[in-house]
Amino acid sequence: HLKKSFNIGRYIAILVGIFFFKTTVAQTSDFTSPAIQLRTNGLFDLAASPNVGLEIQTDIGLAWQFDYVGAWWNNDSKHRYFSNYAFQTEFRYYINHETCDYPYLGHHVGVYAILATYDFEFGGTGYMSPDLDRTWSAGVSYGFSRKLNRKLSLDFTVGFGYFTSLYDVYEPMDEVKEYLRTDQRRLNFFGPTKLEVSLIWNLNYLNRP
Repeated sequence: HLKKSFNIGRYIAILVGIFFFKTTVAQTSDFTSPAIQLRTNGLFDLAASPNVGLEIQTDIGLAWQFDYVGAWWNNDSKHRYFSNYAFQTEFRYYINHETCDYPYLGHHVGVYAILATYDFEFGGTGYMSPDLDRTWSAGVSYGFSRKLNRKLSLDFTVGFGYFTSLYDVYEPMDEVKEYLRTDQRRLNFFGPTKLEVSLIWNLNYLNRP
């Protein structure tokens, strides 16, 4: 499952790269490259889940964002696991892009999709969803970006959509150092599925007019 998902992601990245190259080079004479930003969601950082993201903006108000989240904390002897990996992509449109600075600030709307895996156990019963096609979410987002200085900005985003997860329930077996799956369940949810307070670093801020 992981190999198939990564292949699909590679094809999407190639198509997105072609789109942004054509859009930026063909439609603007002021910039030789799109605005590029590195980002990290502080809420994930507070939850002990390190993450990093990349956003690429074009001069017509469109932007593509990709984020990776990865946590791998564990203590085998005490049966404690806190592991989660997630891949998120979003297409955004900055509403007032014609009147704001570049890279863009202000209000934005978008559509997003998230694939995730996780393994949570805190001393007893554990919950695991090991494949990317078993846990996913998709929805629409609204947010606002605010400038801190020439290099840094803050982005506040909330997303609403659909979330589903097929996960295994398991119990540790100390005598053989293995785990026994006792149940398989599915969680479906419609509502807020994304919350973001991100610190953003503008990589090519010197190229702004």
